[in-house]
Amino acid sequence: MFWDWFSKHCKDLGENFDNEKLLTEIDDRLTDLGGFAWEIGPGTKADNQLVISPGGDLSLLPVTKGIVSYAKIIPGWEFHYAKPPKEWDLIFDFEKDNGDLIEIDASNWQYVLLKYEDGKFEIIIQVHDLDGLSENDKLVASGILLDGILGEEVRMLRISYIDVVRKIDNQYASKSTDIKYLDNHLKTLL
Repeated sequence: MFWDWFSKHCKDLGENFDNEKLLTEIDDRLTDLGGFAWEIGPGTKADNQLVISPGGDLSLLPVTKGIVSYAKIIPGWEFHYAKPPKEWDLIFDFEKDNGDLIEIDASNWQYVLLKYEDGKFEIIIQVHDLDGLSENDKLVASGILLDGILGEEVRMLRISYIDVVRKIDNQYASKSTDIKYLDNHLKTLL
């Protein structure tokens, strides 16, 4: 079982999670469970965290919840079945479709939420300085941003459509807000 193995080996990951051989083995073992996305790094409640993510696929959320429900209690570790919200400055590294790594500063992005009858939302995001990115890269970067602000589970359950624009249409301009307020705004609407 993955958790038995992980509890025996997690102490060998290295202070900066730099044990490449062990990281490869984690990847192989998680791939055997279903090929989920995963992240390892500093935790928010404990020193370290392991996230086994559905990779944005809502149908896999019950599966990752199930996998994480079997996690053992390991001192210094926390485990998540989807990417949790971050406390951050909205600046992140992003790997483009062509493999180039760039830094994205989303701290000055704006958004508008449009609520659907089913209780879900469309979000229109006005991005800055992303002219060199493909439309797909812009959507992926916006998804990373939303996962960081809201957490992956909330984003998957509440945001049904992401529209990335250079400028918000005049009809919505008066409703646009700084992206840093999105989490609180969404909570008040729910």
